[in-house]
Amino acid sequence: MGSPSAELNVLESARPWYQNGLQYVFKDALPGIEELEKPARQRMGAPAQSRQQVQRNPQQAAQQPSPAQHSAVVRKTQSAPPQNQQRPSFDRTPPAKPSRIPDTRKSPIQPKVNFPDPESWPAPWSTLAGRISPRVQIFWTYAQLGQDLSGQADAERRKLFQSLISYMGLPKGAISFWPCTSWNGSDFENKSEIFWKGVESYGVKFIASFGDQTRSIIAPDAPASSASVHINGVQMLMLQDPDFLKTLPPDEQQLLCISLLRLPLF
Repeated sequence: MGSPSAELNVLESARPWYQNGLQYVFKDALPGIEELEKPARQRMGAPAQSRQQVQRNPQQAAQQPSPAQHSAVVRKTQSAPPQNQQRPSFDRTPPAKPSRIPDTRKSPIQPKVNFPDPESWPAPWSTLAGRISPRVQIFWTYAQLGQDLSGQADAERRKLFQSLISYMGLPKGAISFWPCTSWNGSDFENKSEIFWKGVESYGVKFIASFGDQTRSIIAPDAPASSASVHINGVQMLMLQDPDFLKTLPPDEQQLLCISLLRLPLF
């Protein structure tokens, strides 16, 4: 009856006729029936014949690509983007911009302040007022400052404050001295009103007050045992008297003034 697989390609409408033997009568009505009925060995021999034809015509076979080569060419053609097709804008890397580093560094902008005319202050404040920087943030004062500014400065006190300013490590101009006394040649004269007028005029928010005598002049109501007090929005630190500090080694001087480093300056 032929190969069982011969019925696979038979139309369902013609299958009853085919199974009753009419395939032999109406073979012309079922094209390809003879090919289906051939034994499998005969159908498998077709590739061998094709190989023999290729061997007889090597030049023609070389010109025609194999199915595998043809598939590879098709895949490569489909995957390769057209050369003249523009990539979408979101997939393009923008060109690098030229460097805009300035040739010279710009100097920092100094804050605009309206300080009083230095000549509006009496001596010795007028001398200090001309040196106050717009960067000033803290006033240092002590009772003996009026004497040191009168031409009778104590060398050991000057050395002490130079050491403490270096220890603070603040930018130049952040600290300024502002007296709370004047020197009449033999004694101190309290000038707390001029001192507080300077605090207000220069807008400083911190004061370093050295010694109990200084505290009694500028803040007589502040407790003597307090390390820090706030007066009219200004924080004032209570520190040791400079005549006592100047007798100590530098490391002990710094230890007793360590509260200066805790101020939120800059």
